[in-house]
Amino acid sequence: MKKIAFIGSGTMGTALATAACKGIDPSEVVITDVVTEKGQKLADELGCNFVETNGEAIKAAHYVVFCVKPQFLKSVLEEVKPVFAACAEEGQEKIIVSIVAGVEVSTYMKELELEGKNVPVIRILPNTACLIGKGFILIEQGDSYTKEQEDEFRYILREAGGFDSLPASQFVAGTVLTSTSPAFIAMFANSLADGGVYNGLLRYQARRYALEGILGTVQLFLQSEKHLENLKDDVCSPAGPAMIGVKTLEDRGFRSSVINAVVDAYKRFDEIGKLK
Repeated sequence: MKKIAFIGSGTMGTALATAACKGIDPSEVVITDVVTEKGQKLADELGCNFVETNGEAIKAAHYVVFCVKPQFLKSVLEEVKPVFAACAEEGQEKIIVSIVAGVEVSTYMKELELEGKNVPVIRILPNTACLIGKGFILIEQGDSYTKEQEDEFRYILREAGGFDSLPASQFVAGTVLTSTSPAFIAMFANSLADGGVYNGLLRYQARRYALEGILGTVQLFLQSEKHLENLKDDVCSPAGPAMIGVKTLEDRGFRSSVINAVVDAYKRFDEIGKLK
């Protein structure tokens, strides 16, 4: 039996499969996708295995990672329910891993009719930086899987980046920050670059300088125990350019806009997790 299978080879499926193929022997990794050409191409690039159906992927591996969009999950689970039932009858342990935003562990148990069958389900949410091994994966703490199973899973995907675990009560709040912040940061970075172009920089210069500024600042923040406001104050000299810019952002409602974006994203997580 192979070590891990990925159902879906979209952005995150590709990122995690790539990390797995770096962390363990690619021959232990299985990929499937509804678009055969895409899945086969990725498998060829990574040197791992491609199978044509979700059922084959589940039968082939110990860990099964669902990497499909929320709106497609219900039909996928209906399709593979008999496969999980057959594997359970044969005594084959399958560990379900879900990266599907908003979908709770109980949904898998209900849709696959696994209640009382002792099937571990690990709920995670990675972010896009896993594509370059700099991602962050949050794991929802649960009692359906063992510490050993979680440790093995972390080992398989260690090349994706860092990990942390959260209780169910905090999991969505944490994943909203880690998964949506790249989009918000991209918008902020592009706006910074636009300002640089307005002031006379070439586009490629403005883009690089904005990103270098963000990268260095984030690294500084992670290594400092200072409050973020204190680090901001270090940059804002009296009547200086940074302080003038901060005032402009405050006048335009910068902070409240960011807070509301995170709050609204949190609400959406609940909505998309309801399978229809």
